Amino acid sequence: MGKAEFEDFLTYLAVEKKVSPTKQNQAFSAILFLYTQILGILLKDENI
Repeated sequence: MGKAEFEDFLTYLAVEKKVSPTKQNQAFSAILFLYTQILGILLKDENI
């Protein structure tokens, strides 16, 4: 998943599912945790 997919997913949560900003942040943090801690993939700012 790249920057566009992260943005699309968070937009989907906000617009379609009407998820609060706090929950959107939680989802984003969970994705970052998955990539960095579980998959061992370091994400740079330009990729997210």
